[in-house]
Amino acid sequence: MEQNTKVHQLALALVTGVGTSIARNLIRLTGSVSGIFRENANALVKIPGITERVIKQMSDGGIIRRAEEEIRFMEKEKIRMLFFTDPEYPELLKFCQDAPLVLFVKGNLPQSMPHSLSVIGTRNPSSRGRQLTRDWVGSLAKSHNNLHIISGLAYGIDITGHEAALENKLITLAVLGHGFHTLYPSVHRAAAERILEKGALITDFFSYNRREPKNFIRRNRIIAGISEATLVIESAFKGGAMATAEMANSYDREVFTVPGRPGDETSVGCNYLIRSHQAILVNSPDDIPFQLNWQTTNKIAFTNQQKHLSTKHDLTETQQRIIDSLSLEALSLDELSYQLKLLPAQLTGELLTLEFTGLVEVAPGKRFKLL
Repeated sequence: MEQNTKVHQLALALVTGVGTSIARNLIRLTGSVSGIFRENANALVKIPGITERVIKQMSDGGIIRRAEEEIRFMEKEKIRMLFFTDPEYPELLKFCQDAPLVLFVKGNLPQSMPHSLSVIGTRNPSSRGRQLTRDWVGSLAKSHNNLHIISGLAYGIDITGHEAALENKLITLAVLGHGFHTLYPSVHRAAAERILEKGALITDFFSYNRREPKNFIRRNRIIAGISEATLVIESAFKGGAMATAEMANSYDREVFTVPGRPGDETSVGCNYLIRSHQAILVNSPDDIPFQLNWQTTNKIAFTNQQKHLSTKHDLTETQQRIIDSLSLEALSLDELSYQLKLLPAQLTGELLTLEFTGLVEVAPGKRFKLL
């Protein structure tokens, strides 16, 4: 990638008021990210969502200088930047309406995560909560050794989840609430170094962004959006874990939680999520792969089934492509959209037709599978 393109990608991320939706419009109408900064202001103001304030920021040479400084920092610290249109940008995160324009990555961010689970909870868990986290991650590792555990490197359930993943030889990703100029909490630096051996540290904050309470809430959207589902181990009624669960629901991802005893402060949030139908109650780690339909299917059997379906039913080209994509595993609407390079709106009607004809059904975890 040209250095100039990187500079403009970073500069665009510095513009307040430009998210992925507006960025796509800008790129489509100007031809490239660099083209945005060459475009005449009179032309830009006609683009939906572009205000005078946005144009003023883009014409300010200061953001270019800040972008160039960031690149120098990235090169020194061996940090990669992923723009939201890059193939390496996490697949599931791309479909979130508030996904960050850029991600900064240190370590090894897997290009493919067959199974992923965010494990979150209170920063002050009970001994039961810590043990539950270790036991459940360990159990899931035995049945699904390609599972990726995502969390926020915070005190409590977060760090326990990371450490349990490392102990069971799973890849784990830590999402930070600040730039790479520091690491918080510093007592977790050793764990962070172990994570980097196979996994990654991720943030959407520029290097100079310091840790602030609002930043940790903002980073939670990445924890919720990057994985298939979120597991809340313990949580009070308010806090980051509850905010993350809410975000995961808004992205149409499954939220699981462990019930606690009435009156336990660390379980008030979990019990509320269950009572308000915002999370699925799980009593065993085995409940999670069952709900998400993680069981594998025999490829040969499905290949034969595909041939039978194609001859028995008069399928459209899109319907056949859907059948082909579902031949090995159940997929969510977002995953089908990404694989087939079609908008969700273009798929919903075809999926409904396939449901009516008895070829496809909605499996637990809001995923589509062949019958």
